[in-house]
Amino acid sequence: MQSFRIITPQTNAPFTIGRKPDNALVLDNPMVSRYHAVMELEDGKWILRNLSQNSVTQVNGNDIDKRFLEDGDVITIGPLQLRATLKSYKLQLLLMESVERDLVQSKVLHADWESIDNLHTNIPEGTFARQLDSSNGSVVQLKFKSALIDTHKKSTKVLELKDGESVRLPSSLIAFSNGELTCKNLPQGFDVEVKNLDVFADKKQLLSGINFKLEAGEILAIIGRSGQGKSTLLRLLQGKHRAGKDSSVRIGKLDYRNEEIRRHIAFLEQEPDLRTELTVEETLLDGGRCSMSKRDFKQNARKRLEKFGELFGLSERMQNPVKTLSGGECRRAALAHELMGNPGLIVLDEPLSGLDPYNSKILCTHLKQLAFLGHTVILTTHSYEALEIANKVLVLHQGKQAFYGSPEEAFRYFESEDPEEILSNLNDETSTRWNEWLSKKQKLSQTDENTHSVPCYFPKTALSSQFFYKIQITLKEWFRDKGKFITMLVQPLIIGFLFSQIFSNLSSLWIVAFAIILSSNWLALSLSIREIVREKTILQTEFRKGVPILSTILSKALLPTLVAWLQTLIVYCFVGFRTSIWPPVPLLLLSTVIMVLPAIAAGLTTSAFAKNSGQANAMLPLLIIPQVALAGALVPLDQMLPIGRTLSYIIWSRYNQANLLNLFLERNDPINNIVSVLVITLCFYIVVAVKLNCSKKAK
Repeated sequence: MQSFRIITPQTNAPFTIGRKPDNALVLDNPMVSRYHAVMELEDGKWILRNLSQNSVTQVNGNDIDKRFLEDGDVITIGPLQLRATLKSYKLQLLLMESVERDLVQSKVLHADWESIDNLHTNIPEGTFARQLDSSNGSVVQLKFKSALIDTHKKSTKVLELKDGESVRLPSSLIAFSNGELTCKNLPQGFDVEVKNLDVFADKKQLLSGINFKLEAGEILAIIGRSGQGKSTLLRLLQGKHRAGKDSSVRIGKLDYRNEEIRRHIAFLEQEPDLRTELTVEETLLDGGRCSMSKRDFKQNARKRLEKFGELFGLSERMQNPVKTLSGGECRRAALAHELMGNPGLIVLDEPLSGLDPYNSKILCTHLKQLAFLGHTVILTTHSYEALEIANKVLVLHQGKQAFYGSPEEAFRYFESEDPEEILSNLNDETSTRWNEWLSKKQKLSQTDENTHSVPCYFPKTALSSQFFYKIQITLKEWFRDKGKFITMLVQPLIIGFLFSQIFSNLSSLWIVAFAIILSSNWLALSLSIREIVREKTILQTEFRKGVPILSTILSKALLPTLVAWLQTLIVYCFVGFRTSIWPPVPLLLLSTVIMVLPAIAAGLTTSAFAKNSGQANAMLPLLIIPQVALAGALVPLDQMLPIGRTLSYIIWSRYNQANLLNLFLERNDPINNIVSVLVITLCFYIVVAVKLNCSKKAK
């Protein structure tokens, strides 16, 4: 994670910056003067004065003696950078604590292992190196404290570099040449290169001929009228659409479909999907737990939580449920949630949509801050305010590229400084004109293919245990949702009471058993049928980051199974007290568990395939009616037509019915009744696992 600090100068005293300990901001770096610069509030404006005679003091890359600060100014003090954020009289400084991003340091190695942490670059902590001589020349061995994983999912703790070879890590490049090991800082973000991109949804082509190259740490704003392909490009990066055979989309020099690179990409929709019953603090910690290694989470999660809370103005809202946040606060919370995992690329679909000017400006400020910290940002927008923070602009029209370049170049190219006028003047000839203009002026720079051959490694992320954590999260969501909690309590009471009024000692045990089984199916399905679809996007993101699918499925199944079982027992108690099947015996308690299992599995399967909660709810009758019609309660199995009898073999209520009736009549129950139910349950879970595994992969 890029090390940063947030400082808020007081308005009633000069704010001095320097190396001496009596400064308001102490920067312990030999390239910083003892008293380097001072900031003061004068007549409602912040002024920066240079106090150093022989060290660098710049604003936005220009040397200064005195300057009025503006929102977004980048201040360079020696080798360090600060970004200024101004809100009325309040000044906030974002300080990058590490040395400059392009720092390059070298070291001559010997035969013994030596720590290279002292190179002060972005190499992983606890890295050692040594030089060995072999028949083929000198070789450097690198030994890492934690395992690394390559793009083919192979892990290692030791790498070897021959003379002239290099290896790329997320924020650094390590090379060995002429007996020296050289380490170079890389931006935290990924560069993005798109060449000859055609995008398809099934067989329909949505985009054609898109070309651009975005450097790491830059912001790309994709603009265009509605329906011209802005969101289509983002869906390709998400893996929802596929690229043409001759298309190339590389993120950090890797194909965008590579699973390792996809772990480090954050996607945020217009309306971010968050677990709304959780607090802001729980939401940010949830983001960290699903993307940070177990050790990193224990050591640094709270620190990141506090920093991002301060950075995004959420410190005072940490204990508030997400559902109480405003639209702007919710999007900032979603950004902070994703940043806990330190993504190299952040992709946002219409992040300013629906926000008032004040909140739009705040969010734009935060996006600029993220780019300042090294993250690469791609966003679609209808808001022209985003053009003020963008480094590059991509204009799309009718599924084709109409322009790519800086905002200033766009205004010159379209001969207008009014973004609204630019979009309104787009026509059928726009894309053709752009291609002709581009071919005359310059061709897109060709990628050096050798850069693709540099092997890339990522830290192997061993996530914290997920099973019990997921159960804990589900418990919080269920019991904080008062409507759901009350429904869970009232449903079995109402069903049980009604059954107690229609059944007695004279009732047929066949009908009594079927009524209990039918209510068990209803209770189990109603608990599970929305459990996956209601947070499908969240789960897809978590699976992409490496959260185990199996533990997630089991955690999603355990709580509904337990609650549905208890609800079924409540119904049974009402019925049993009025009939001769009282008190319940241990085998009967086991039988009610067997009743619940396939219904929960069927509900989760339906939830995994449903597109939304409404569609999942609409499937309830299609799951319940076959249990009524084919279980053998309405019509004996031997009286059904052949197709009906065949279908009944996959109806779990058939086996539940036989099992429960045997218990009521105190008869031996064939083991195949239980085995058949368990097999049906297992088949449902296999289908769920396959479906969820496919959902995380890019097309």
